[in-house]
Amino acid sequence: MGLIINIEKWGMPAAIGMATEGIKAKYNHGVGGGGFGAADMEIASKIDGAKVLAVIDEIEKVSPHLADWSLFAYSSPYWNALENRQRLFSHLLHDWAMTLAGEGVFIQERTFRRVETLVPLIAGGLALEQTSGADVSYHNSDLQYQPVATRSALIAALVEFDCKEKDNFSESFWKKRQRYYQNHWSAWQPHVESLRAQLISYDQLARTMFKKALENINGAY
Repeated sequence: MGLIINIEKWGMPAAIGMATEGIKAKYNHGVGGGGFGAADMEIASKIDGAKVLAVIDEIEKVSPHLADWSLFAYSSPYWNALENRQRLFSHLLHDWAMTLAGEGVFIQERTFRRVETLVPLIAGGLALEQTSGADVSYHNSDLQYQPVATRSALIAALVEFDCKEKDNFSESFWKKRQRYYQNHWSAWQPHVESLRAQLISYDQLARTMFKKALENINGAY
């Protein structure tokens, strides 16, 4: 149990946000008095945050990519290290490729490298959706999901990759490659959905492990 915050009742996203944001946030509003001053609350808040980070450390021992995803998606800005993001992206690409291989589909290097450029957009978009909620709209009386990482943004990333690969940044080449991906998006969409599904499975597994590890750590105090 937390000294200031009932972290055992918090979900993983809120707990990680609290732990990585530090004492600046007013999670302790209304708490104090009776000699329990600001300095005491500051120390207690740090201890509560340390418990949460200890849980992430326990997850990392078993499944580093789940710890990486948890911090990537829910930690405060600038908290997560670049190497952790790179490790997450690498693991995600490996799982994606191995899943396809298990289905008898083997990815060409040129396709792999292009999909690799989409991973930060897909992962970042899903992380925003997990914290702020997915955007939906009505179209022809149907409720439709609107991803943060839009099709146009993903196509732009693919076109930029092609421009760099060919060292051709002319407007005509950009439009040519843009039309290509627009006309052949049906070949890329399954890869995007597969990566999203893999990340969602990471998130579900991480939440389950977080809850169990937090219970174990609380039991040790």
